[in-house]
Amino acid sequence: MSAAETVIIGAGVTGASTAFHLTRRTRGRVVVVERNTAGSGPTSRTIGIVRLHYSYEPLIQLAVRGLEFFERFEAHTGATADFIRTGFLLLARPDQLPGVEANVSLQQRLGVRTALLTPADVARLDPRMEVEDVGGAAYEPDAGYADGYAAVAGFIGAARRRGAELWEGTAAERILTSGGRVTGVATSRGVIETGQVLVAAGPWTPSLLATVDARLPIEASRQQVVQLSPPSGFGGLGVVIEDMTQGFYARPESAASVLAGVLEEEAEEIVSPAGFNQGVDFDFVRRVGALWAHRYPRAADAEVRGGYASLYDITPDWQPVLGAVPGADGVFVAAGFSGHGFKLAPALGDCLAALLRGEAPAVDLMPFAPTRFASGRLIRGRHAQGILG
Repeated sequence: MSAAETVIIGAGVTGASTAFHLTRRTRGRVVVVERNTAGSGPTSRTIGIVRLHYSYEPLIQLAVRGLEFFERFEAHTGATADFIRTGFLLLARPDQLPGVEANVSLQQRLGVRTALLTPADVARLDPRMEVEDVGGAAYEPDAGYADGYAAVAGFIGAARRRGAELWEGTAAERILTSGGRVTGVATSRGVIETGQVLVAAGPWTPSLLATVDARLPIEASRQQVVQLSPPSGFGGLGVVIEDMTQGFYARPESAASVLAGVLEEEAEEIVSPAGFNQGVDFDFVRRVGALWAHRYPRAADAEVRGGYASLYDITPDWQPVLGAVPGADGVFVAAGFSGHGFKLAPALGDCLAALLRGEAPAVDLMPFAPTRFASGRLIRGRHAQGILG
């Protein structure tokens, strides 16, 4: 039998970031338990967009801190997360503009470098873009994207150099309690005695919390991504785009390819995380292709180079569940990120490490508490799509 001060279940970007920040705060033994390999789950297939545009203040605060960390990732961890600065453009219809204007005003008050653009401004930013149906846009020049797998490797590598242990190929089977308090984690490698557990297992989180009779409304949603290659004369996509007029996004992947998909609040398909179709559907490819062609008519004949499906762990308000689990002292959760957790992970890891150490986090996480569902305090931003906050 082994013993640890803290056990983190899940070596995706949130668990890895928390392990990194925790080892900066404590000399106690930290063990990260991962059923496969670090970063091999949904994090490995994240789109990796790092943007600041939210309408909910705590999310903006987390995103700002996340971007600052990504900008200096190598200085913090000794590794790279392959952060590429491209800028971020949020396109809106005329009827959506009042909400976007309010968001930009809030972000500016919080120190975000962002601005409102007219359709003419958008056309100057990228003359290839069709803007007839665009009422305006929000633009962040400091945003971009990073690589999920590289970020996990950087966090875990730095945490291990400070003494954390990574148990790869080890399934967490059950959280053990006595008298309402956690006493350990039963794994396929044996029991780890501990008084503190963070469950950051993405879509596998509900089954683990069920072992302590905790029920959270987290479901696994299959989400698809299409890889497009615009014609050679088009050039590269120079900015990350989230297009609310169509419910569509596109992100540069390389000078010759783009990753694209849809923005929508309703789950595409609820599946079991144990087994789902990881390919991309023909109808989805056709749909995304049509959205791309509308926005970039000069690249309407973009070649489909491939695609894949991954998982979102979604909640009813499409916002994460963070904090102590009621009825199980010493058990904490960080899950339900609904597709927009990657950009928040560097800051969340720091905040979660503070909670685990009994300190006040830099950003108040109470609004994201597990109890909000039972009390009806769901988080609702100004956007119809919860993923946009």
